Amino acid sequence: MDALEVMALIFAVIVLVKLAALLFSPAWWMDTAGAMLDYPRACTWVYAVLAAVVGYFVFTRMEIVEVVSVMLLTSLLAGLGLAPYSRTILKLGKEMAGEGFGRLWPVMVIWTVIAVWALYAVL
Repeated sequence: MDALEVMALIFAVIVLVKLAALLFSPAWWMDTAGAMLDYPRACTWVYAVLAAVVGYFVFTRMEIVEVVSVMLLTSLLAGLGLAPYSRTILKLGKEMAGEGFGRLWPVMVIWTVIAVWALYAVL
């Protein structure tokens, strides 16, 4: 099993566990998520490290056009899941815009680099 297969296996197991938890014990899932999100700085670092590790394997084994196409699919699925909560999402967006996007600059740089890289590859 190569690195991408291992990551796919881990992802599939996490998704199934999360879905089972949401179906059978949503309160437990929310308590667990809340406990993790009580430490936003630690969560940010964990996500950053995991994104760097996964990104390394993905970007060294796949073409940027493939990666961006999968990112599009993932974004659409996330949007589909969040659409029923659009009013809540808009409140969050207004709150974020009100305090500025200063905390988002690292991820905004990453998205920009990926988008420019994809444009370069396609054009």
